[in-house]
Amino acid sequence: MDITILSNTTATVHVPAKDTAAVTEGGIPIDKVQGVKFLSMENNTAVYTVDSGTYQFQSTLSMSER
Repeated sequence: MDITILSNTTATVHVPAKDTAAVTEGGIPIDKVQGVKFLSMENNTAVYTVDSGTYQFQSTLSMSER
């Protein structure tokens, strides 16, 4: 998922995922990415607050979880 958050704003982003360990941004584990803060897991999505910038989120979700 490619997203751009405009300057001087933040966004709440829902990434389909089995858990937070399954989420990366630009190939980096999500917990190591500056400007991204985990909020919660909701219905097979990891919810983050994201600072302005351009991001490329990737995640794993099995067929049975979709």
